[in-house]
Amino acid sequence: MSNGSFESDEAQIAGIVNRIMARRGVSGPFTRDSDLKNSGLTSLDMVNLMLAVESAFGIMIPQSAMTPENFTSIATIETLVSALRTAVSPEISNAAAHVE
Repeated sequence: MSNGSFESDEAQIAGIVNRIMARRGVSGPFTRDSDLKNSGLTSLDMVNLMLAVESAFGIMIPQSAMTPENFTSIATIETLVSALRTAVSPEISNAAAHVE
């Protein structure tokens, strides 16, 4: 999860991407639209990236969204995170309303 300080989703995702790529010896920094696969992201790196994004944002990425297209760039990952948050928020609100 987030460390409590304000950091944009894009900056947080960029940090995750840069750490994963640095471990592989691939230098960054990677911009919002850098093609991660062409930059050296492997399928194993993508799995690690998905797990790190889930952990950082406190979300669960459904299997149907675990596609290379959703992890092509920092921008596509940010779009995925935003979509998952939007999809989850109403469900949480509805569940909370029924608990009372």
